[in-house]
Amino acid sequence: MPTQDDTLIRDATPLYDAARSLHGYFLFRWLREYLNVALGNIQRWSQAGLLGADGRPNAAFRQCLVDFNALDLEILAQLCGLYFYIHAGHRKANHALRRQTTAKRVLYLRGFDYQAAVGVGSGMAMGVSTVDSARFNHRLGELLGHDCEVYKALSPLDLERETQGLEGHFYGDYRALSRHASAPLFSFFLHAGHWQGDIAHLAGRMDSFVVYLSSLSDSVLWELQYLLDHGHAGRTTVIFDRDAILTKNLHAGFYAALPGLAIGKALWLPDRKPLTEAHIDAFRAELETHFAVIPASGFDTHAVALRARILAASGPLPPGRREGSLPFRFYPAQAAPALAALRRLDAALAREVAPGTCDAGEPLDCLPFRLGQLQLRVFTALALGDHPGAARALAAYAGCMDALLAFYTRRGALAAGLPAAELPAWLGVFQDHRDSAASIARLFLEAGPGDRFDAPGETALSGFEPCFSAARQQAEAFIGATAATSAGELPRVWLPSRS
Repeated sequence: MPTQDDTLIRDATPLYDAARSLHGYFLFRWLREYLNVALGNIQRWSQAGLLGADGRPNAAFRQCLVDFNALDLEILAQLCGLYFYIHAGHRKANHALRRQTTAKRVLYLRGFDYQAAVGVGSGMAMGVSTVDSARFNHRLGELLGHDCEVYKALSPLDLERETQGLEGHFYGDYRALSRHASAPLFSFFLHAGHWQGDIAHLAGRMDSFVVYLSSLSDSVLWELQYLLDHGHAGRTTVIFDRDAILTKNLHAGFYAALPGLAIGKALWLPDRKPLTEAHIDAFRAELETHFAVIPASGFDTHAVALRARILAASGPLPPGRREGSLPFRFYPAQAAPALAALRRLDAALAREVAPGTCDAGEPLDCLPFRLGQLQLRVFTALALGDHPGAARALAAYAGCMDALLAFYTRRGALAAGLPAAELPAWLGVFQDHRDSAASIARLFLEAGPGDRFDAPGETALSGFEPCFSAARQQAEAFIGATAATSAGELPRVWLPSRS
């Protein structure tokens, strides 16, 4: 990882490790793809002889205005959209938890679904997962979501299933994402290093508890023990899914065999151990001595009685005393040295890419390289839960795109030999990147700081315009200087190769 004042990535492994330590395989997959693009661009520039030994642009690269191969709006939108969905859900859950209401509050606990993935070549991966808990979310939402407040921790598979079909909103339609997030169940993001304290904080504010047992993971066993030890067992209903637990046994055996199946490198493997049927049945019998237990196979039969039981329950804290909130602790679940190194890189990138009026940033001596650094800053900021920081990078990115769009619109041509009929499509690339980055930046700023849910966010004008305008001016100065040294010809651009 770089030193404090160094943004040269000598070893990318810590960045991929940070991505792996955030929130399961689905999010990691998109974070990895984002890094593959951002870091792949740097590697490609180096292989083309455009970077010096210090990793900085050389004279040849400084004559290039744009590298279209380095622009990937889908990856940028996907990363920002998934992060926003997680944050918006947590924010809505906090808003509900802070609200004084007589509605019954239910804490829904369960073992997360299992996930595994192996590489199968050409950058492709084969994923395998269970879906029992994700399916039960829907059933519980239909039963209780209309007249109870049901809270849960957002699982990795929840994120994948809940965002299916929402990708079209990732390019800036974040109000639609907000409507879908935490609906009908409120979803908190719980950091792996703090989840036990967060569950304990929530438990004291709940009227009732539903525990769906589709696996006997260490986390759900801890939760059951906590409910028992703190006097919540009488208000807890356990949905015992014996078939799902046995299915997990099959998956555990399959996952253990994956590395030896010669399919490809294991990218994501859970550490799970099969359980004997005798152990499963004995555990259920023990549960029935402390909790109300319903077999998952008979859930529909017991649903009406369960709902009535929940509506009749009351927690230890009445309205007016049970309100609260949970901090949004979105950052890698890593040891302190690795996390500190990521924070140092993020701070160094922030200093380097900040345009003049936002901070004392480095002079812009190569526009494509600056765009690459801005893309990397978006990653590090979001990986640390700093969406206002990511917003400033996105605003600068949008400003650079606006400068490019204006320049090439005036010139009426992009590159020598490029048919004039193709120009609108290339200008559309600049416009799409500008508009999406600008929209996302404004909405990130309006969302406010990640861990202060009672604080108003920055307005679009006060938070966005200074970074956008300063970056645009900086890019315009670079474009003008580069054009002036091109002897009347169009400055160099790097177009995708045509097959």
